[in-house]
Amino acid sequence: MSRRRPGSVRRNDVKGFLLRRQGSRCFYCRTPLLNRADATLDHYIPYTLWRTWWAANLVVACARCNRDKADRLPWPLVWLLLAHAPAVTGRGAAA
Repeated sequence: MSRRRPGSVRRNDVKGFLLRRQGSRCFYCRTPLLNRADATLDHYIPYTLWRTWWAANLVVACARCNRDKADRLPWPLVWLLLAHAPAVTGRGAAA
């Protein structure tokens, strides 16, 4: 997918692909998504930070999880980034 928002037919195709990839469950809470209407497309890395509609950055989520996550980075990604960040010592200087 590109940086442009896909049309509704393409979004529906992507949602179907993501539902199959995720086993028809919400990516965050694992609640079963019984039909496509229950699933919302969510950018794992918020669109405000990475302006792409690539399937690698999209997940399906229930409406509640999508709303609660909003445009924030998910905690597992934050932990991963922090785990690989350079150590800081002293007054904020990089080691």
